[in-house]
Amino acid sequence: MRIYLAPIRSDSPSSLRTGICRGRARQIPRGFTLVEIAIAVFIITLLLGSILVPLTTQVEQRQVGETQKILEDIKEALVGHAIAKQYLPCPDRTSGGAGTANDTANDGVEDYNTGTGICFSTTATGNVPWVTLNLGAMDSWGNRFRYRVHSAYAQRSPAAPFNLSTATNLTVTATSGGTLLTSASPDGAVAVIISHGKNGYGAMNALTIPNTLRPAPTSADELDNSVGGTSYTSRTHTVFANPCGGVNQPLCEFDDIVAWLGKYTLYNRMVAAGKLP
Repeated sequence: MRIYLAPIRSDSPSSLRTGICRGRARQIPRGFTLVEIAIAVFIITLLLGSILVPLTTQVEQRQVGETQKILEDIKEALVGHAIAKQYLPCPDRTSGGAGTANDTANDGVEDYNTGTGICFSTTATGNVPWVTLNLGAMDSWGNRFRYRVHSAYAQRSPAAPFNLSTATNLTVTATSGGTLLTSASPDGAVAVIISHGKNGYGAMNALTIPNTLRPAPTSADELDNSVGGTSYTSRTHTVFANPCGGVNQPLCEFDDIVAWLGKYTLYNRMVAAGKLP
């Protein structure tokens, strides 16, 4: 069945023509004003900001957690190496070396003098020897782990190995020169392992420009962890703020993650394994 609609005649009642015009007018869509668009963009920006900031925090927390897990793995590997070899490994050089099997910088293999049995580095500081320990080569930010070992605990034949009376002077404090977190000399840590954190100050780059040093730290506490001395710092992470120069510099930036192997922890594990005394 077909339905035919008659066209509206010009002489149709004015009320009919007016109703049709109004119907057509109502069908015309109305756009957004600039003010409405600006408000919408502002609201979307706020929503995105509220989502992205927590997401960034979550990513950073995950990176810190992953790096802490790797540091614990390194400690366990050091203990395992000591049980198997009767000594801790020497660091991997960060520069210099003769290019030989145990004297090449940044190759992940411990570097020591095969003639004397002692570490090449006078401060026994360098990279964690990740190849020697069969571990990953870097932290969550693409930097090498710094490794400081007391030289007496890393020497091997023909040098004398360590025993239950071997002293160590490595210490870790809550702030540079502040409260001790480890025993005082001669019963401190035998090894300290450090990730230089997100800012990477003082670290050896392993990813973007391999085997190059990143910028030096600007705060005393981070500098404490990069000079290869006998004192190291582990404290709550803080962002940069001024002034930076007060007592123990509490407001200076610090994001290093520090782990250490205590003298008596190592003794306990080696005695339990029948390797000491």
